[in-house]
Amino acid sequence: MKVLYSCLAIICILILTACNNEEDSSEVAETKDAEEEVEETEKETNSEPENTEIEPSNTFPLTGEPTEESTDHRAFGVMIENSTSSRPHSGLYQADVVYELLTEGQITRLLAIFHSDQPEVIGNVRSAREYFVHLNTGYDAIYSSAGGSPGAFDLIKREQVPYISGLDYDGQYFMRTSDRSAPHNMYTTYEDLVDAANDLGLTVEDREPPELPFFDEEDSVKADGTAQGLDISYNSSVNDVRFDYDKETNSYVRSVGGNRVDDLETGEPVAPKNVFIVASAHQVLDNQGRRSIDIESGGEALLVQGGEFIEAEWRNVEGLILPFKDDEALSFLPGQTWINFVDGGIENRVSFDE
Repeated sequence: MKVLYSCLAIICILILTACNNEEDSSEVAETKDAEEEVEETEKETNSEPENTEIEPSNTFPLTGEPTEESTDHRAFGVMIENSTSSRPHSGLYQADVVYELLTEGQITRLLAIFHSDQPEVIGNVRSAREYFVHLNTGYDAIYSSAGGSPGAFDLIKREQVPYISGLDYDGQYFMRTSDRSAPHNMYTTYEDLVDAANDLGLTVEDREPPELPFFDEEDSVKADGTAQGLDISYNSSVNDVRFDYDKETNSYVRSVGGNRVDDLETGEPVAPKNVFIVASAHQVLDNQGRRSIDIESGGEALLVQGGEFIEAEWRNVEGLILPFKDDEALSFLPGQTWINFVDGGIENRVSFDE
């Protein structure tokens, strides 16, 4: 009988041991499966995302350049002096569009339209003329100058042009430098222009300027000739303009009076992607040499871009000076556009390097 009990005890022990081993094996298997699942999850979590390029959501309307920034704000038009005493300029290379027209004598003045970039220094700021006010209005821009002709101020008042006076805000939103004598030493900043506009109750946000026509640089337009360099004559050796083509940047580096006009603050060249030269009638109005310049009628023009030129015509389309050829609108390359008005015809004012 004792032998029987011993055998039964041994059998029970063996059964219990087998059960425990099965449970241990099951737990080990479950643990191993769980660890593998965690490792797989970690691999999925830590795996690098595919390298996909995200297209910018916006395009600046006056340069045609893509951006992730908001473009829904107003442009500013600032009058910039261009006499020898005002060079080199500040912030001019950051303008979206620049108009260059004669004022008195053989000296040109510049209207710089700022929207996509926000210069820390802009200047030097000078006085307004009537035709510049009209050109500024085409961009629905807030206009700024330091003084102006009687005709310009009459127009600003009559048309209720949004206007910031550098003379009224001298020392607040406009500053004078000590390295130049007045009136060649007034400057401002983009931020100060915004603050001044807000002080005046002018609309700055939620008001985007009209869009200029742009195409991709890969697109092609039939050109009428090459333009590695060009000269624009204003009958003054110190004020005549030259643009030299830079193939690397596909832009035209600007010189005035035989000298490059690099930015005073940064040393950056003024290098527009588009040079648009338009011929129009000029008339001297008084003994001070003030002019009337036709910016409405249209006429012959040259569009220079990408190392080539196109013989075109210009039209004023809702205040914007735009290029056309054979009644078809032409497009600008993305980037800065420089628009030069000349009198006496294109043939007499513009020459290209052979």
